[in-house]
Amino acid sequence: MACCGGGYPEDRFQTSVDKNFFCPICTDVLKDPVQCHNQHLFCRACITEHLKNSHNCPVCMQELTEEALSKPARIVTGYLDGLKISCEHKERGCVELVELGLLETHITVCEYKPVTCPNERCEAVVNMADLEEHTSEVCEYRQVYCEECDENMSLKKYGKHGCFITKDVQAMKGELSQMQHQVKEMFNTQKEMLEAFRNLTTAYKMSTAKGKAASTCDTKGNIVVLGGQNGVLLSSSWLNSVEMYSLANRTWHKLAPMQQKRAAATAHFYNGQVMVTGGSYSGRSATWSIEYIQIPGKDLPVRASLDALPAAELPFECFGHKTTILNDHLWLVGGSSFSPLSCSNGIYIKPIHSTGIFQVKCRMPKPLSYHALEVVDNEILIIGGSTTGISRDNVKTVLSYNTATNALGELHPLPFPMVVMATVKHGDDVIIIGGRNKDCEYLNTVFKYNHKKRVCEQLPGMKYKRGGCAAVISGNKVFVMGGYNDEQRYLSSVECFDLERQVWHELPSMSEAKYKIAAVLVP
Repeated sequence: MACCGGGYPEDRFQTSVDKNFFCPICTDVLKDPVQCHNQHLFCRACITEHLKNSHNCPVCMQELTEEALSKPARIVTGYLDGLKISCEHKERGCVELVELGLLETHITVCEYKPVTCPNERCEAVVNMADLEEHTSEVCEYRQVYCEECDENMSLKKYGKHGCFITKDVQAMKGELSQMQHQVKEMFNTQKEMLEAFRNLTTAYKMSTAKGKAASTCDTKGNIVVLGGQNGVLLSSSWLNSVEMYSLANRTWHKLAPMQQKRAAATAHFYNGQVMVTGGSYSGRSATWSIEYIQIPGKDLPVRASLDALPAAELPFECFGHKTTILNDHLWLVGGSSFSPLSCSNGIYIKPIHSTGIFQVKCRMPKPLSYHALEVVDNEILIIGGSTTGISRDNVKTVLSYNTATNALGELHPLPFPMVVMATVKHGDDVIIIGGRNKDCEYLNTVFKYNHKKRVCEQLPGMKYKRGGCAAVISGNKVFVMGGYNDEQRYLSSVECFDLERQVWHELPSMSEAKYKIAAVLVP
């Protein structure tokens, strides 16, 4: 039997309740008990509801009215008030057990009492303990003040408010800028760590290779280094010295000097002797002469004796030019001149065994100086250089001149503009070594350029940065001599790179530090 109001469920009590204290109408523990004339106990709400439809006690059946109901004896209320009962907000989290006589007082102040948010339009019901936090921090209908428009409004409206959106966008921009800065710092740190790792790897490879240097270097042939500049005295900074390195003995020794001081000249081993072309011999003068140097221990072919080679001159006084020999013809590409101060865009040719003059075969789109040149098949590759002879005017272009068809074209470019670098040819690859970039920074970079595959692959870098160095190749070994950088200035050091093992190691230094040197391998 159930009734409006009703009593307390028995399972809310800490201990069992005497059966005499249950309401016979709702069958729960008495709540606000009253009694009839015969002391039958009921919940006030239950018996009041019953008497609306009946005028008899449901137990003794005697006549009974609401006015005739009376309070039970004190022993009854005392027993009930002393029972321990759980809070009616137990399901909301309250774990208190209170005496029944104090239950109403507890419910009034219980932290888990459900209350409705007082903010207008908010229908949220929260525990009384959470009301303050909800109304001031959580409720989307709480009032906020916009300083921009001097108006109070609900947070929900403020979130869609123009002033708020503007501030939010500005805040997001600030956070984004900070994140970008942090990402940049992380990238730079990662880049530095990677570079340090590469340097450690290279240093390790170089250190392990030193012990094997004697067995890994080619043991046949000699490297001849000619001319250059150093910084001893201005009057003597242009050199005519010649020195030779024995790959077999790993020693340097000086040869007879050239007749002419030469820096930024070119050299070739041809018919048993070294041909040296052009070069500057002061800060304002260059030569157009071609000089032949006899190498000790090398017998000249009968037709190539010194007397048999005709005297020859370049078409102009030049330095920073490049030359090559193909089919007994000397090719000259670009170069600088002091008279007048300019760079050439010409590609010239002259038979070596002829007294004739150089002929212009082709003109490059721009003048070039301090570029590099290598021959692959019938193509002359013209690599990098400066259009004025100054580093800031460097280019990264690579031109191809076909000696058979006289056609000039542009190939896949270098990674960046560079000048005064050294090069050697290895199969179809051109190894590009050191140099100087457009920011006038000296480089220790090494690239493997293949115009047929249109790739330029970076190889392990040298120990020293070098601009104006010279390089020769013997088998799979690249030898790099001299050069200049801002830290060590003029260099006498020599490094060797093993193309198969991809490692560098140092060799004995030259007798003097110098750059803008010419070098040639003498078999």
